[in-house]
Amino acid sequence: MRLLRRLWPRTLFGQLLLIMISGTLLIQLMSSSIWFDVRFAQVFEAPVRLIAARSAPLIAQADCHVGQLQVPPRYHLRCAESLPKAQRDDRRGRHRIELLLHQALAYELGHDQPARLLKVQLTDELGQPIVWRSLFGLRTAQAHLQFAVPMDDGHWLLIDGEELQGWSGESAWVLISDYLLRVYALRIVAVLLVCLVAVRLCLRPLRRLADAARGLGRNLEQPALPLEGPEEVRQAAQAFNAMQQRLIAMVNDKAYFLAAVSHDLRTPLTRMRLRLERLEDGEHKERLRQNIVQMDAMIGQVLDYLRAGEQQNLQEVDLDRLVARLCADLASAEEPLPIQGEVGKVKVDALLMQRCLQNLLVNALRYGKAVSLRLEADAAQVRIHVEDRGPGIVEGLLDTVTDPFVRGEGSRNQASGGYGLGLSIAQRIAASHGGELRLSNRDGGGLEATVVLPR
Repeated sequence: MRLLRRLWPRTLFGQLLLIMISGTLLIQLMSSSIWFDVRFAQVFEAPVRLIAARSAPLIAQADCHVGQLQVPPRYHLRCAESLPKAQRDDRRGRHRIELLLHQALAYELGHDQPARLLKVQLTDELGQPIVWRSLFGLRTAQAHLQFAVPMDDGHWLLIDGEELQGWSGESAWVLISDYLLRVYALRIVAVLLVCLVAVRLCLRPLRRLADAARGLGRNLEQPALPLEGPEEVRQAAQAFNAMQQRLIAMVNDKAYFLAAVSHDLRTPLTRMRLRLERLEDGEHKERLRQNIVQMDAMIGQVLDYLRAGEQQNLQEVDLDRLVARLCADLASAEEPLPIQGEVGKVKVDALLMQRCLQNLLVNALRYGKAVSLRLEADAAQVRIHVEDRGPGIVEGLLDTVTDPFVRGEGSRNQASGGYGLGLSIAQRIAASHGGELRLSNRDGGGLEATVVLPR
């Protein structure tokens, strides 16, 4: 079973092709019995006509009360008082041979001549049946025919005759290769072409549906799927479009709620600041001031996270200058923030992209050292690598650390750990530009954060 699972194709095209080819071969093998019956009768056509032609004079002169007649070689005649029992043979080809014998005898004698076919077989030179092999011409075979003709005196004239098999001069391998080529190979090629056409027609809307499902996580506002293809695919596309609209509504409601709550919280915070100024200086006043600052910073990050998914002003931006300016603002004597490579201009939102890279640089400066940037570009993508030498991130958290409020550092201290929204905002900004944020631990320690943007 495991071997079958490994051999089973994973693509719909492979599965459909395997099913159709296997079914075609199975059906062909089952229908080969029909071909065998027809071929069996065709092989006997020439011998039956020869036997009928040579037996016709014997039948016309035969008299069971007169001496023996002169018969050709490999022919035997005898009289019987009753009709012998015929050899049991359920092949349909036998009936065709019997009809052919009646027609040939009628043609040779000039009148309808009843005849009962008793035995028909193909034998080799030793008299052994070689039906299947002889049909393909692997050995020269002889057609052995035994039939009985009623006489006027009530006796039966039994005639045994042997003639060479028809079509025996053709090469065995020519017959086999011709049969395999025309019956199997051409059918398999035809099935392959049919599968290609069917899969292309049927899978195109399914592939479009799969691409739309993958892109939904990056851009919830992507265009709706066209309702094309078979009825089932149209229903799936319609359901997908309805799901997309429900998701947009849910996200908008959630974003509106969070934005409203975060905005409204600043009003009581402002009142708290004003009341705090009336208090006398002391330890409690300073602690309250720090709490208010932290709450205001958290509200600001939540609002930044909500705004990060919205593209506001896409334009051609020189990323090299943007990165250089950002590094100049954040660099220090201990961390000069060197830059390698160039990428040129890319269509982005300058403010959002600056915020994305700033979050990554601040995160790297907070936890690591020897921070540097490396810029790469090709015809399809732009990659901005922010590298540091620090503790990195636990492997189990690499896939979830970009989720909101998930942090790789366990402290709730803003100075060391923040609120778990920095990487989330960077990821959200990259996704809003059709790109992504990739995180990986470096060999020798440290983290590499890569912003991938489409050209």
